[in-house]
Amino acid sequence: MDMKNAYHRMLPYVLVCLLTTVCLQLNAESELPDTLDLSQHARSALDALTGTVDDRGEFIVFFQLEPPSFVRDGFSFASSGPKYMESLAMMSVMTDTDLKTSPGRKIIDYLLSCLGEDGLFYAKIGPDRPWDKSSPEDWANMYGQARMLRSMLAMYQLDPDPAWIARMGKLVSTLKSIAIRKTDPATGEVYAYYPTTPGYGDIFSYPKSGWKTTEMLTSAQATMADKPDHTFGIPLYLGGMIEPLTRYAKMFNDPGALELAGQLVRLVLKKEMAWVPDGHAPGVVPEQNGQFRGHFHAHTMCLRGILEYGIATGDTRLKNFARAGYEYARTFGIPRIGWFQEYTGKFSHETCGLANMVALAIKLSESGVGDYWDDVDCYARNHLTQARFNDLDRLKALNKDPLTDEQMQLLKRVVGCFGGWGTPTSLESRIMNCCTANGSQALYYVWDSIVREEQGTVWVNLLLNRFSPWVDIESTLPYQGEVVLHVKKAKRLCVRIPHWVDKGALKLTAGGSQLAHLWAGNCLVLADVRPETTVKITFPMHESIEGYSVDSYEFRGTKYLGRHTYTIRFRGNTAVRIEPASIRGYATYARACSFGGKVPRVAVLGFVPSKRIDW
Repeated sequence: MDMKNAYHRMLPYVLVCLLTTVCLQLNAESELPDTLDLSQHARSALDALTGTVDDRGEFIVFFQLEPPSFVRDGFSFASSGPKYMESLAMMSVMTDTDLKTSPGRKIIDYLLSCLGEDGLFYAKIGPDRPWDKSSPEDWANMYGQARMLRSMLAMYQLDPDPAWIARMGKLVSTLKSIAIRKTDPATGEVYAYYPTTPGYGDIFSYPKSGWKTTEMLTSAQATMADKPDHTFGIPLYLGGMIEPLTRYAKMFNDPGALELAGQLVRLVLKKEMAWVPDGHAPGVVPEQNGQFRGHFHAHTMCLRGILEYGIATGDTRLKNFARAGYEYARTFGIPRIGWFQEYTGKFSHETCGLANMVALAIKLSESGVGDYWDDVDCYARNHLTQARFNDLDRLKALNKDPLTDEQMQLLKRVVGCFGGWGTPTSLESRIMNCCTANGSQALYYVWDSIVREEQGTVWVNLLLNRFSPWVDIESTLPYQGEVVLHVKKAKRLCVRIPHWVDKGALKLTAGGSQLAHLWAGNCLVLADVRPETTVKITFPMHESIEGYSVDSYEFRGTKYLGRHTYTIRFRGNTAVRIEPASIRGYATYARACSFGGKVPRVAVLGFVPSKRIDW
């Protein structure tokens, strides 16, 4: 692709982004209800991202909390390292952080130094990285290329430097050239894949000197990370490439990239590649309904790619497949709080999988394939923000023995990290920082989707605190059922009301006077609003006590280990209390109050972001 022409094609897009988002209209202290504020969560996530890298900027995947220590891992950096750059870009938007002067800059610079002349992102073999002995030469994991492309798409939207276009164009060009393509004898359609070369890094990785085999090996091996079958490797490492290729193709009008994404879709849709569940109801065809077994994050990432490609091409079948797969995935855990199994049947949660569920719920809803805004609200108010290591005192309390200064510094570095493993009520005392990257991105997904504007109509999708160019939102939930909207620039308002709200008891006022309004499903529609209007929506809070159970099976086995049952008290969609509480590990849902009584208020630095990253 001609980089100069691509840059010129993108100039209108860049100018629209700059002109339609007002640069920091508010950069002064404001007072808000002290309720869930995702921008504050983003600040601690940003600290965690910059704190969990080495001096050069390479991310460290595993931290142990009792006693504090860390473990280097070459495989994880090759597949997940670039996630940190995408996360930094998103957190910078949420927190008004300049990455050029931030500690995160060294992470970006180091990742860019790992790009080869062919544009691929390589894990380097040599004395500077002695912990990676997986290959005799530099190697490029295919999922790592997907995450690098996603990261550069995000960075380009922050900084429309032509160098980003050149880097992305070179990477995508090489991905096109090294893909192995075959024709399916049954359908006559072309599908694509990337092979695995044993002894050269992780599965589905490209040796710098070129492929040593062109066959895709699918034999079961000893560990999950070495198993390129439908339970992990294919849906994640190959299926995970579809979404960024599709987005790149749309942004830069690259039909070759879209063609490659489609060929990968044809691969991963094959039954044996991903869609073989542990049994199914009579009459159900699993491979037509996104049903699976194995690694939850892998399959939901694959669903994200299928959905993105389906939206881009207008393929109704693929959009329906993604919706069916999402609804099936919801059954693995407790969706009411966003706790999902790391692996089907395993009694453990992984934030990476939750992040995909957040993304799927938003994309399915915004594309009109379904309405899952209540799911998003449940995920954000609960496990996305509660399954985090945000309290240094509780981190210290995990350790019975006195901590050395070095150990104390390690604990400080992980404050703000997301849980890698855990039950509904506790996190294991070890951290897997791929989850910190994906969890922080999920914060952005939710925050970004709280409010949208299109041709004068402003959509308030979630009743959460948020500043925007069009309307500022103050939410007292879950203390009280009151939301105040300060209208700045809107002709119409569409406010999505959670399904638990009694519509008959809802009141809508402006300046003390009742406002005329319409209902469109769960959306409250105000057809004629004026700037500087303050709209107040009030309704009774709903409390409920609900019971949920999760069955536990031997990891990647069939032995039944028992059932775990929880009683959860909710105010609206917020889990106020979960019983039985944790007796070990780092407790989740350690909320400071039960959200009754007077609503506390807090001073915050309110600002309207100058950029938006389309994800």
